[in-house]
Amino acid sequence: MILSKRTDYGMRILYELAVEGDRWHSARVLADRHRVPEAFLRKILQDLRQAGIVAAQKGRTGGYRLALAPKEIAVSRVLAALEGPMPKLACIIGEDCEIDAGCPTAPLWRHLERRIQEELSKLTLADVVRMAGKAN
Repeated sequence: MILSKRTDYGMRILYELAVEGDRWHSARVLADRHRVPEAFLRKILQDLRQAGIVAAQKGRTGGYRLALAPKEIAVSRVLAALEGPMPKLACIIGEDCEIDAGCPTAPLWRHLERRIQEELSKLTLADVVRMAGKAN
C-alpha cells in the first residue's frame, strides 16, 4: 500500500495536535512548521474536520485541535478520511480480473488485505504517539 502526501502530512499534523492537545493550532503555523503549502494543509484539515477527527474554531485565538482523545481515533479512520477506501494489494477476482476464478494467489491477497485493515482499525493516534516515544 502506497500512501499519498496528504496522508503523510495529515498524520504528522494529527501527531502534533495529539502531543500538544492543550491549545488551538493555526493552519498557518502548522503549515510553516511542517513545510506544507497552507492551502493544501487547509484541505487536509477540512477533510479531517468533516470526518469528526479535528475541531475548528474561528477567530484570533482559534485554529484546530483534536475533536476526540487520541485513543479514540483509529488510524483506519484517518486513512479513510484522507485516502478514501483502502487500495487493493493486487488484482482481486471480481474486480476486472483477467484471470479465471481458479487464481491460486487471490486467497493470499484477500487474507493480507483483511489483516492490514484489522491492524489499522486497532491502531490509534495514541499508539502513533507512543511509538514515537512521546507519552500522552
